[in-house]
Amino acid sequence: NLKGEIAPFSFTIPSGGEEIKGAPLVFIPHLVDKVVQLWHKGFIPANEIWLKIGGDKGGGTFKMTFQIVNVATPNSVHNTCVFSCFAAGDSVTNLHVAHDRFKDQV
Repeated sequence: NLKGEIAPFSFTIPSGGEEIKGAPLVFIPHLVDKVVQLWHKGFIPANEIWLKIGGDKGGGTFKMTFQIVNVATPNSVHNTCVFSCFAAGDSVTNLHVAHDRFKDQV
């Protein structure tokens, strides 16, 4: 399940400053539920989970992913999940806007 909203992201303006304006943000609201969903499909060993968090900026968006790495093929599309995507730069401010919502889940 995905959730979408317009969030207050920071954008650089030509004069060198920054302005805050709304931009699209899509995310999985419950990361733990997504990991458990993959667990029940048999992708994750029963006694522990190793997750790798990554990000990629390109094509006008920033994508944040997690990968389950303690499996036979950790880089497989079946073990990688995009859990957040937003249409703004990858500044520290924007990463906080998009990802602070997850701090109690990890």
